[in-house]
Amino acid sequence: MGALTSHAAQSVATLTEEEIIRRVVSALAEVCPPFPAGPGGDCAIFPSTGGRLYRVSTVDSVLLGRHFDLSCSGMRAGAKLVNRNLSDLAAAGATPSDSLLSLLIGPDVDAAWLVDFAHGAGRAAAQAGLTVVGGDVCRAAPGSFAATLAVQGFSHRVLTRRTSQPGDILFVTGQLGGSIYGKHLDFKPRLAEGEWLCGRGEVTACTDLSDGLAKDLPGLLGSHRNARLELSALPVADAALALARADGRPASEHALQDGEDYELLFTVSADRADLLERDFKQAFKTTGITRVGSIETGEGLAYDIASGQPLAVRGFGHFA
Repeated sequence: MGALTSHAAQSVATLTEEEIIRRVVSALAEVCPPFPAGPGGDCAIFPSTGGRLYRVSTVDSVLLGRHFDLSCSGMRAGAKLVNRNLSDLAAAGATPSDSLLSLLIGPDVDAAWLVDFAHGAGRAAAQAGLTVVGGDVCRAAPGSFAATLAVQGFSHRVLTRRTSQPGDILFVTGQLGGSIYGKHLDFKPRLAEGEWLCGRGEVTACTDLSDGLAKDLPGLLGSHRNARLELSALPVADAALALARADGRPASEHALQDGEDYELLFTVSADRADLLERDFKQAFKTTGITRVGSIETGEGLAYDIASGQPLAVRGFGHFA
């Protein structure tokens, strides 16, 4: 059943705000700690340091019609909300701590679907050690549903974008492209990999791939670095190959711009790249790692090594 009710279903319009909150909190289960560390007051109260030097924050949303459609189960939509945020923490090398959940709910949203959404979010949060300590519920226009999660985490060192150096080697985890065939909903954020990379001083910069490598790479580079990409080395997913057969576009193009890969793109000092690659493969035997290029001084562009030309494709644009 989709998010909007059928004639036989119960919509949230038949419930009070308090009943909606009770059902969501109950479905979130153990990831909702008791007050005062969890829901029940104007603010949640919790320790400020978590035993690590840095506290990091991120926020992301899912919107009906943009990030999932009416065929999507509540479980998968809720998990996607949590995992999108966790992927950002992974790129910073942070361990999840706590979060705030905001729900904008149209009156025709199915109450059972909403509970499933909370179950999916709660399960994904529990797997990562993330708690949901509060939030907000607001009525929205008919036919709409949106959820926003603001997440906190802790890290001993924070990986960031725009801190690579000329000569660094560019790596990516996993495989790229064709996410619309299912990975956009069912993916595992690279939290363990991100924390491991954070502990390696030779890793100089990192970002997660949510909008596609072609879009996210310039954000990693900043305005004073170029990337030389070996397009033939891109780890193209089987889903990208299948999509290429369906629409006639090159599979490499899908790997560059489809988006929602939720892999990690990172740079490593050249003199330590071989060692890191070997150690990573030993530490994460089921997570691929691929060397896809190098960094040089420039103006924030990505070039194809074979042609010497800037990339002709772009990743996903939210307002394109």
